[in-house]
Amino acid sequence: MKQISKNKKNKMTIILTIIGIGIVAFLSVLYLTNEKMNQVPEDFWNLTAQALDYKDHQEGKWKISVEENVKDHPKIFIQNIEENAAVSYSFSENGISYIYDLQSTEDDYTINNEKMTITSTDSDYKKYSVDYMNVIYHGPLYFDTITASGNITVQNDGSVIFDDTPFLKEMMERERTLIQEFEEKFDLDYSKTDFVNLPELFKDVQFDENENYNESLDAIQYFSNADINAKGYQIQTFLELDKTGNTGILGTYVAEQKMYGSQINVTLQPRSIENCYDLIPVYDYEKEYTTYISGNMIYLYPIDITDEALNQEIQNNCPNSENQLSSDIEPIEMW
Repeated sequence: MKQISKNKKNKMTIILTIIGIGIVAFLSVLYLTNEKMNQVPEDFWNLTAQALDYKDHQEGKWKISVEENVKDHPKIFIQNIEENAAVSYSFSENGISYIYDLQSTEDDYTINNEKMTITSTDSDYKKYSVDYMNVIYHGPLYFDTITASGNITVQNDGSVIFDDTPFLKEMMERERTLIQEFEEKFDLDYSKTDFVNLPELFKDVQFDENENYNESLDAIQYFSNADINAKGYQIQTFLELDKTGNTGILGTYVAEQKMYGSQINVTLQPRSIENCYDLIPVYDYEKEYTTYISGNMIYLYPIDITDEALNQEIQNNCPNSENQLSSDIEPIEMW
C-alpha cells in the first residue's frame, strides 16, 4: 500500500510540474504577444533617411536626394531612371507622392508621353489623389492630350477602393519593383515600419482589362469618319468635351499633313431640347454648329436650325445631320 501511495504522489508531482510548465509557457506567449501588439512600428520616414545616411545617391539608374541638415523627416526623393522611363516616390510635407513617366513610340512613329502622379491627401496616408496625362504626338503640328483623374482609399483591412484610370496597373507594378529594389539596396524592410506601402497593396488587385476609362477621363473625344477634300487629303472632324459638359474643343485634323486644319475652344449653350447645345466659339469662327448628343454619338447641325426642325431630326434618327462623330472612332493616322 505504501508503494502505491508513493507512486501516486510521484505521478501527481509530474502532473503538477507539467501543468506548471504549461502555465509558464502560456503566460510567456501571452506576454510576448501583448508586447508585439503594443510595440510601435518604426517611423518609415526617418528610417529611410537613416538607411541613406542622410546623403544623396547618384549612381547607375538611381537618383536619390535627401534634404540637407534636417534630421527629423527630411524631404526624400527616390527615383529610378531607365532609357524611356522614370519611376519615383518621395516623402515631403505635402505627403507621399508616386510618379511614373513613360515615353513610347508606336510603329507609325506616334509618340506617347504618359505621366501619372499619385499623392496622399491625409496624414495617415490612407487617401490619395490620382492624376494622369498622355500627350500623344502624331507629328510636330498635331498632338492629342488625354487626361484622367480619380481617387484611391486604403481601408482598415488593407484592401483598396480606387477609380480605375489608364496606366494605373502598370504604374503600381513599376513602383512596387522600385520599392523592393530600394529595400534590398539599402538593407531596409518597410514591413517593420508604419509605411503604408500602396503599390504592395495593389499586388493582388484584379484590373478589368476591358475598361474604357470613360468615367475617369477628364474629357471625352469624339471623331468623325474621314472626308476627302479637293486635294485628296483626309479631313477628320473632332470634338473634345470636358467632363462637366460645359466646354469643349472643336476642330479638324488633316491626316496627310499631320496638322490641325482648325481648332477652337467652344462653350456649350443648352437649347430647349434635351441633350442639344449650341457650340459657341470663344472668337469668330468660320462656321458654328448645334449639336445633339446621344450616347456615344454626336450629330452636328447648322446653328440656325430651328427647334422644330431639330426635334424632327431627332425623332427620325438624325438623317440630315452635317456630320456624325463617335467616341468609338479613333483618330486617323498616316504612316
